[in-house]
Amino acid sequence: MAGATTTKPNVLVFFCDQLRPDLLGCYGGQMVRTPNMDALAADGTLFENGFTPTAICSPARASLMTGLYAHKHHMFNNSTPRYSYCQHLRPDMRMAQDWAADETDYETAYYGKWHIGPPSDLFASRFEHTHRPPYTGRVPLFATGHGHPNTTLGPLVKSIANGTSGTLDAPMDEFPDVMVARYSTDFLRSRAGERPFALYCSLPGPHGPWMVPEEWGIRYDHNAIPDWPNRYDDFDGKPINQKKLRVIQDARQPEGKGSALKESLAVGFSYLELVDAQVGEVVRTLKELGLYDDTAIILTADHGDMAGSHGFLSKGAYMYDEIYRVPMLFKPPGGSAVKRVSQPVNLMDATATVLHLMAGEEARDMGSGELDGRSMVGLAQGETEWYKDVNYSEYHGDWYGHYSQRMVTDGRWKLVWNLTDLCELYDLQEDPHELTNLFYNPAHKATRDRYFEMLVEEGRRFDDGHLELISPETETALADSIVGPLKGVGR
Repeated sequence: MAGATTTKPNVLVFFCDQLRPDLLGCYGGQMVRTPNMDALAADGTLFENGFTPTAICSPARASLMTGLYAHKHHMFNNSTPRYSYCQHLRPDMRMAQDWAADETDYETAYYGKWHIGPPSDLFASRFEHTHRPPYTGRVPLFATGHGHPNTTLGPLVKSIANGTSGTLDAPMDEFPDVMVARYSTDFLRSRAGERPFALYCSLPGPHGPWMVPEEWGIRYDHNAIPDWPNRYDDFDGKPINQKKLRVIQDARQPEGKGSALKESLAVGFSYLELVDAQVGEVVRTLKELGLYDDTAIILTADHGDMAGSHGFLSKGAYMYDEIYRVPMLFKPPGGSAVKRVSQPVNLMDATATVLHLMAGEEARDMGSGELDGRSMVGLAQGETEWYKDVNYSEYHGDWYGHYSQRMVTDGRWKLVWNLTDLCELYDLQEDPHELTNLFYNPAHKATRDRYFEMLVEEGRRFDDGHLELISPETETALADSIVGPLKGVGR
């Protein structure tokens, strides 16, 4: 790992919401224009295998701010009134702003989507600067902690998929992502400059609803958007829960059906282009103020977006790459030695990187237990040794249903353990779109067993209490009994 740094760089974290990396040009995407994120990647290190620990907003956001898995910080699902059983983060948890206040002289700021509990939790936190509390202006910015665009900003001008997407009769400067970028740039311009800063620019997009100001407009032709290769997954040989969720979604979400999906995607892609423009605004301000070279920048997201892949929208009780992979771009102060890194990283590694940058050396504990991540500074500087070969992710449930899952993947193979349903094994080299479940195919028993060992090892490493329920022997016995009668297994 890298040793101590010699200066105190500024730190800027762009935290997008529900952004899948394969839409970005720097990750090979060709459908959406993302010049500002691509430029940031060109100036830094692109991590090819970035993952979220949990593909739900609140747990993932809590992991970024605490450096811990959900089974430790206890925000298991979205902190949303009506269906959530986790309204607030575990009270004894310390977050990055607490550690920074006690251990550093950094000036800290957080603007945008919070969703680690209600907005009052952010305003009561130890961040020195945040956006204004909800309802103090004409626009109820982040009144629920989300900040996603909707018709409270203005009526729909173009209504798509029964009003679930479209353009809004709302000024650009009152659009949530534009406001977050403006708060961030105002902070940068108003600083006295005596202390280094740690700024979180938490952009609520491109999470749905996919809506943009009419002034911005729909910038993509839905007729030119191709079908995802796995758009029409039949779920043969896969968990029955996925089949049920697909039926439920199709009955409730019109934007996921037929041509409405592509029409909505055209708006969603336009929204992503708008988010990219806000990244550009903040970076341009850094350059204007002469701060860019001395500022370390991380750009990531809480999770990805199905966006119609496998027939699903948003996210849910499945562990497909579309929602578990996230962009991870890192520009160290002064630039990177390495442009692309293949080692698996996740949001807790971003946390450890932020602490490393502020402390000048690796910090392994913020006061709530040993961090579940490690600093990425060394990887960006050319070091090749890393503390893990696979990514470990977990899912505990949401309004999609309480549903226990664990996953390991090294980018070549992926094993998903489902406590109350069929398990999954995907060959990501031969089947990158995860259409064929090989878990119950006898020809892949050795691979299944090897990755189950990795799953158990990672669970032990991170002290996951659900490890007691993970029984490779049980799953193997069930697999042997299910091979015959299960239709479509190992096609």
